[in-house]
Amino acid sequence: MLMLLGAGCASAPPEPTAEALAEVAADEQCGRETGRPCFTPFTQAPVLANQESVIRAMSQHYPKRLRAEGIGGTVVLWVFVDERGRQQKVMLRRTSGHPELDRAAVLIARVMRFEPALNRGTRVKVWVEVPLNFTASR
Repeated sequence: MLMLLGAGCASAPPEPTAEALAEVAADEQCGRETGRPCFTPFTQAPVLANQESVIRAMSQHYPKRLRAEGIGGTVVLWVFVDERGRQQKVMLRRTSGHPELDRAAVLIARVMRFEPALNRGTRVKVWVEVPLNFTASR
């Protein structure tokens, strides 16, 4: 099962204050300088556009040894989605405890395509949290 999680606003946010604009500038700088995820405001979250391809990739990249042994787990990734809905960067947020599953999750994320996030009707780049759940059935 694939779920996309993100933080956003359900309705249009208020006009930003000078302090809020300074925070956004600092966030943009931290994203460029450190490569770590930073919050970008959005009113509509990105939506996975190619779920069938992702499901196929999960089946293809699930490590055969772990699947055969009934070992699964959840990997949580941060995925940077650009204004076109393409993933530009993938980072491991939380490990499954199995490095092979973590590597598989990163490969799977590279297949993902999204309907881009919007902020007041304008496409925006955002980081989203993507949990990938590997479930082995014996």
